[in-house]
Amino acid sequence: MRFATPVVSLLLAVLALLPAAAGATVYGSRTAAGAVQVVQGAAPFQSAAPSLSFFPNPARGQLTVQLSAQHGPEYKLRLSNVLGREVRLLPLPLATASIGLPLDVAGLPAGLYFCSLLVNDKAVSTNRLTLL
Repeated sequence: MRFATPVVSLLLAVLALLPAAAGATVYGSRTAAGAVQVVQGAAPFQSAAPSLSFFPNPARGQLTVQLSAQHGPEYKLRLSNVLGREVRLLPLPLATASIGLPLDVAGLPAGLYFCSLLVNDKAVSTNRLTLL
C-alpha cells in the first residue's frame, strides 16, 4: 500500500482548497495506527452573530426591540409588511438597543410584519411580528 500516502496527501490538499463553512478550517493528522484523520472545526475567537428580539409579540401600540451584540458596525431595523414593502427603517444604536429600544407601531394596521436586522444594509436575520 505504498500508493496510499500520495493519495491521502492529495486528498488533504483538495480538502484544504474546498470552501468550508464560514470561518472553518480543515486539519489532517495521522493517528497512532497510521490512519489519516480529517477534522473540520471553527476558527478560534469567532464572535457570535448579532440577534434581534422584540416583545410583546403579538403587539399592539408599542413594543420593545433588543439587540444582542457586543460591538460591530452600523445596525438598522427594517419593518416590512407581508408584501415586502418597507414601512419603517430605524437606526439601532448599540448602546440603547442592547438594553431595549421602544418602537411605536400604533399607526400601522393590524397584520403580519417582518423585522429584519440589517448590518451594513444587508439583512442578517428576519423575525415575524404580529400586530393586533
